[in-house]
Amino acid sequence: MGVSGPLLSTAGVIAAVVAMMVDGRRAVAIAVVCLAAGMMPTAATFGGGPGVAVLGVSAVAAILLAWAGWIGGRRLPWVAGLDPTVPASAPPDRLFGPRSVRAFGAAVAIPIASWVSFNVPVGQVTAVEGLLFPTAYAWTCGAIRLIAAKTVEDLAVGVAMVSMATGTAWLLRSGTDSVPGAAVACAAAPLAALIASWLAGRGSRRLRPEAEGEA
Repeated sequence: MGVSGPLLSTAGVIAAVVAMMVDGRRAVAIAVVCLAAGMMPTAATFGGGPGVAVLGVSAVAAILLAWAGWIGGRRLPWVAGLDPTVPASAPPDRLFGPRSVRAFGAAVAIPIASWVSFNVPVGQVTAVEGLLFPTAYAWTCGAIRLIAAKTVEDLAVGVAMVSMATGTAWLLRSGTDSVPGAAVACAAAPLAALIASWLAGRGSRRLRPEAEGEA
């Protein structure tokens, strides 16, 4: 059975767009899960079951570590710290705010990823033009989100996107032989979810006393 290029591209692009635009304290975990689901057709094609397992484990680990980080940040007896969801400048819903910049970046990433997918050879996909597009698009969107980051949460989502895309690209390089390298590359995604959720949990501890004082 041949590779379905449209399926790979559509799934990967939709996942990258969702990860690019998601906000909130669960943004990192949501981005990792979406990218894992969107990249699984590519991973299955070139890495088989082990490749799919790498992405699946990364998604599950991101969910569990995000939950553990949130609980730990709220309950451990440390001083409340930085809230990772507070923007450094314009609010998310304003023109030229974070979401407007990311939407523009997602559009700019299309021609960049297209050029990469047709001109950069990567292992098994050297002779299959265009199959690198979803991975290149997710990686480019992640890099743009890092550059345009306004919050710590943005930085964590960007790291997760680049990590998942790099892991998938590693699978394309040499299939099942590259599973260990792909697993190492994807490991940064759940760690980013853990850090962001822990900071969010600590930030929520600071907000609770303020709300009680106002009441």
